[in-house]
Amino acid sequence: MADNDSYRIDTSFSALIMTLSSSAWIGLGKIADPVSEEAKKDLKTAKFGIDTLLMLREKTAGNLDSDEQKLLDGVIADLQANFAETVFSDEGEKVETQEEKAPKQEKEKE
Repeated sequence: MADNDSYRIDTSFSALIMTLSSSAWIGLGKIADPVSEEAKKDLKTAKFGIDTLLMLREKTAGNLDSDEQKLLDGVIADLQANFAETVFSDEGEKVETQEEKAPKQEKEKE
């Protein structure tokens, strides 16, 4: 008989926050994508992750304990600051989203 504990995954609120924030950090190009093992900027993905965390904060207002609230607020603040830094620090170098890259890749194939 299989040991069910070996398949147990932490399903806490904190784990959810960290999962969503990881996606945003990958989109910011600050950590490598675990599949491609490359760090690439995809600001659309980063923004989606941040927006999802903001929505979660709004929907859970008044229902979190103090540690959960501090974690959520801190993660959002860090991601927003890094998003702004990423967007504005490129000094004229445009950061392309995946949608913007697609037409260029199609032209290169021709």
